[in-house]
Amino acid sequence: MSVSPLASADFDKEITTEKEIINSAFEDLPIKAVDETGPRIINGASGRAPCSAVQTDAGTAGDTGNTSTTAKSLGTDPTNGPTGVTGCVDASDKEDWYGVTTTAGKEVDVELVVPSGADFDLYLVDATGTTFYDYSEYNDPLESVTSGGTALEGNATTFYIFINAYSGDGTYTLRVWTNNTTPKPDLTITSISHPAKAEAGDTVNVTYSVSNLANNTNASSGAFDVLFILSTDDTYGFGDQILDEVEVESDLAAGSSRTTTTSIVLPANLTNDSYHWIVWPDGYNNITESDDLNNNMASTNKMTVGLDCIDLGGGSQDDGGLGADAAGDTANATNMGNNVTATYNGCMDGGDGDDIYAFDVPAGYFIELSLDVEDQTSDLDVYIHYSNGSQVDRGFSSSYPETASAKLTDYEGVGGTYYINVTHYSGLSNYTLDVWTNQSIPAPDYTIDTITSPGSGQLGDSFDVTAVLENEGTVDGVANVEMIAILSVNTGVDWYDHEIGSTTTSGIPLDTNTSVTIPATIPTDLVPGDYYLYVVVDQDDLILERDEGNNQQSRTGQFSVGSAETSCVSQNDASLGGDAGNNSGTAFDLGNFAEAEYRGCIDSNDAGDHYTITLSNGQDLNVTLVDPPAGAVNLAIVDANGAQVDSDQSWFSDSEVSTFETNFSGVAGTYTIMVNRSTSWIESGGAGTYRLLIGEPGDYVAPFTCAGYSDAGTGTDAGSDLSNPMVLGTNPSTSGQGCLSGQDSSDSYQFSLESKSNIEVMFMADTGSPFTANLYDEAGSMVTGWNGSSWTSMGDMTHEGMDGTFTLVVDSAGGEGYYNISLNPLPEAPADLVVSNLTCGDEMISGEEIFYSFEIHNIRGSAVGDFSWSVELHDSNGMMVEEIDAATMSTYATYGQIVLERASSTFIDPAAATGVYSCMVMVNMNGEIIELDISNNEAWGENFTIQNEEELWANDIDRDGYNTTDSGDGIIDDCPDKYGESYGDRYGCADLDGDGWSNLNDFAALDESQWVDEDEDGFGDNSSGYLGDQCPGVYGVENGDGGDGCPPPFVDTDGDQIQDSDDLCDSPLGVIVDDTGCEVDTDGDGLADSLDNCPDSAANATVDSEGCVVIDNGNDGTDGEDGNDGTGEADNDDGKDTEDSAESGTDVVMIGGIGGGVFIIILLSLLIMRKGRSDDQMVDDSFAHAAFDQPVVGAVAADPSITPEQLQYEQQLHAAGYNAEQARAYADQHFRPWLNQ
Repeated sequence: MSVSPLASADFDKEITTEKEIINSAFEDLPIKAVDETGPRIINGASGRAPCSAVQTDAGTAGDTGNTSTTAKSLGTDPTNGPTGVTGCVDASDKEDWYGVTTTAGKEVDVELVVPSGADFDLYLVDATGTTFYDYSEYNDPLESVTSGGTALEGNATTFYIFINAYSGDGTYTLRVWTNNTTPKPDLTITSISHPAKAEAGDTVNVTYSVSNLANNTNASSGAFDVLFILSTDDTYGFGDQILDEVEVESDLAAGSSRTTTTSIVLPANLTNDSYHWIVWPDGYNNITESDDLNNNMASTNKMTVGLDCIDLGGGSQDDGGLGADAAGDTANATNMGNNVTATYNGCMDGGDGDDIYAFDVPAGYFIELSLDVEDQTSDLDVYIHYSNGSQVDRGFSSSYPETASAKLTDYEGVGGTYYINVTHYSGLSNYTLDVWTNQSIPAPDYTIDTITSPGSGQLGDSFDVTAVLENEGTVDGVANVEMIAILSVNTGVDWYDHEIGSTTTSGIPLDTNTSVTIPATIPTDLVPGDYYLYVVVDQDDLILERDEGNNQQSRTGQFSVGSAETSCVSQNDASLGGDAGNNSGTAFDLGNFAEAEYRGCIDSNDAGDHYTITLSNGQDLNVTLVDPPAGAVNLAIVDANGAQVDSDQSWFSDSEVSTFETNFSGVAGTYTIMVNRSTSWIESGGAGTYRLLIGEPGDYVAPFTCAGYSDAGTGTDAGSDLSNPMVLGTNPSTSGQGCLSGQDSSDSYQFSLESKSNIEVMFMADTGSPFTANLYDEAGSMVTGWNGSSWTSMGDMTHEGMDGTFTLVVDSAGGEGYYNISLNPLPEAPADLVVSNLTCGDEMISGEEIFYSFEIHNIRGSAVGDFSWSVELHDSNGMMVEEIDAATMSTYATYGQIVLERASSTFIDPAAATGVYSCMVMVNMNGEIIELDISNNEAWGENFTIQNEEELWANDIDRDGYNTTDSGDGIIDDCPDKYGESYGDRYGCADLDGDGWSNLNDFAALDESQWVDEDEDGFGDNSSGYLGDQCPGVYGVENGDGGDGCPPPFVDTDGDQIQDSDDLCDSPLGVIVDDTGCEVDTDGDGLADSLDNCPDSAANATVDSEGCVVIDNGNDGTDGEDGNDGTGEADNDDGKDTEDSAESGTDVVMIGGIGGGVFIIILLSLLIMRKGRSDDQMVDDSFAHAAFDQPVVGAVAADPSITPEQLQYEQQLHAAGYNAEQARAYADQHFRPWLNQ
């Protein structure tokens, strides 16, 4: 049979040895639960390259690679959140990889902050990039993944973070946290058995084994559901049938397994096909597992539902006339011959899977095929493979016939054995396979692979279009080839589209490519809007190619020129000054036929424009109508009588009509050209300027006008000044081109900001334009931050987050042309917590109380939520010594509002080292509240000194301020082991009254106003103090002559010239007395001179009552024993007197003791009288006890080292209120100091 070669159903140069349906690694991503849609991965960066030439991914120089060997490492168990690291992806760098190493017992959480307008995806992969542990694709601007619940969890391993630019480009932030893992179960299916064949509605038994792979005894599963799914392939996906039956399994212990057989009723409406059984424990992910991706399992074999090929064949198969089922692999495929052109029949069901046939193709030829089926509801596909296993072509569309061809592939003209594989996707059917072998013609074949350029521009802009030129032919290209860049309103390229640039490049060798840059300029007469940007190679077919139909390619995504019109602001159809009517009476007349381009506008209020034109005899009218970029129109021609000549509905394409080859060809007359806005539901009519081409005119030149221009895409002319601006609304998002001319010399736009929103305003006039722009606030004052071309309220603290109304006024300054404005709303500014007014610490000693206070304010946008703060004490090296205060609190503060006023205190650690310290307050340390600026989240207080307490008192044991040893000032503590503040008489001894004199030497130990009584008259020398001596240095008495402490007034009662206060004797008048006022006893015999008859008696002589010496004559008393008179009576009397004296015990010692006791009682009485003026009964009692408890004067003390003076001092202390023990201790310091040394 003779047939024409078939064109390739789908050109693809990829050669692979994989299974027939070509799946990238991305398509093999696991689905985590039955209600997930599954992943989608496509590299689609925008084509521009915003990343800097020298990247700094992850904060170090260079771009991180896109493989495990070139990836930058984030370290072992990394944690960098919430700050993270940054990186960049764009058209030139679509993938970034980072390595992560974990130790045992760890899991890693990853977040990707995607730049605005971009769509980046996030994956966890192995070193080959073929195993995907987790992924996140649809959650921009924050994608997140985790190793928790995957095979990575808890393992010491290395894996990779893979960032893919699905669309857009820019700088991202990658945040990583490493956490400890917790024991989790890990459910998986290990085996499935089922019947080989069944019918819809049957009840079948399915047996499966489920295991809990966890190795931790605490990781039991709890009760869980088991789902059952029927799938035509072995992977769960869209269209698979989840059965109603659910098996509820009880708790499964870690490390154990269970086998269960369950009966399942197949749905009555189940489509006949071959199905894998997918058994899925915890299919809805209700249990947290260490690996969620290994739960389900598909059965190895399929179960056929309904008929199979054996049934269709009446009990046997006869694929390709082989009398049996065709082989399912290349090793056993039957060779059908050499240079074959033939038709083959066969059958395919789910249990079959593949029918493979071998064909030999001579060198210089290629093989083509077509596959059709008997049951069009089935889905069979066809593939061509070369003998080395490489895929040549495939046919796997959704309709028949499926076609494949080696033409236009690398295997065209390559001789050898080819394998044709008819493969099963779904259904059951007999098929017909047509095969052709055709001759190949050597030639180059130029195609455009990719096109990159900016995504938008303005009229007159120049830019570069870069296209990758490939030669996919069978021979090298030799001749130069032209490449042209074109903008087209609709898909495809035609003669009237706008050529914006061209270049010529040399031919390139077979199977090579080269990047070619085409300089391009946007025509100034272009209608603004969205266009398709094409690059066409060899447009004029100057080079013979294998395929002339694949020479053009369009840029991904449309190219925007200015702002598309949304309405006809003012009409100037065909430059005739108004709107063309939509009937013959109001049609605009174009005059006699001439090739020309006219332009008009349609919108929802102007659905039709009619024009008339006059043809001469023999002339034909060819009219082309180019759609507005944002609209759709169709075209018709009628004659003067309204008879239709030609029409073109032109859905999604431009319209062409002609009188040629119609009954009106060459017929003179007036014809009406009818331009009508589309009203079809298939294609929206939109609005904008259309191009009406009569014949094939040259370049269009139109007069400049702003009439009807849609300023900034608003659909009308903007206002003119501050008084009548165009209101753009609240928090608007507006961008577009405006127009100014002689008739429209200024434009004004007004917008408002509310709800703490911000905005970025930009103005740019066309090159060479004198236009100026000013921005005013609602008071009519120019905004300070406006620089003539741009301003943003973000960061302008006068306006940031504040409600207000603004007006932008653009002035032509006498020029004409276009300008662009852009109003981009910005969100509320992030919060900015700042610490202020920090005071903390002073010169102090360790262990003392430290006082501190500070304030936290929010100076930017709303801060809503919980955050933490802390106060830390740092040493001079900046190291934290201790955290002295911290808390977590909630706030709703915004712009200048106070969040916290804190004033408190705590005690410094007594062990704190001597040094210089400062306090630091930190707020929002963990980034709980998102902030714009975190540099002000901490504040440092002034430096202060802490003296270590132990060091401070090292040379002052009793810590009274006086050093134990001389430190150079000559001052030494006289009482080093006892705290004291004295300094007058001794340093560092006890001083109860604080007058500087130690208690031991203090005249009045409890009186701060007296400390010395030099004349010992009982009155302190401080005349102004309590009971002060008014005559210090002179012994005195109370109320003496001149005051207390002065001598008493001179009183001499007995007239012996001794004042009574000093006179001890009431002497008779005229006698001689001594300084005590007593008569003189010159010889010391005990008789005053006035009574002594013998005043000059020898010392120590025994005298008689007259003071004369008694002479012992040795007689027995009989003679002369009477003394003077001889009677002896006087002597006897004296002897009796002597005996009486001895018997009474009143000797000198006794008299002295009695006198001393009386003296002490008198002294204590005087002291009581002096000190008792406070009415202190305790003092009175103490003196009273002291008077009777202490030994009398002259008595021997119990301790011989205690002097009478000490006892007297102790009695004074008793009188002052001290108990005996206290009095003795104080007295010992002075009188017995050696006891304390």
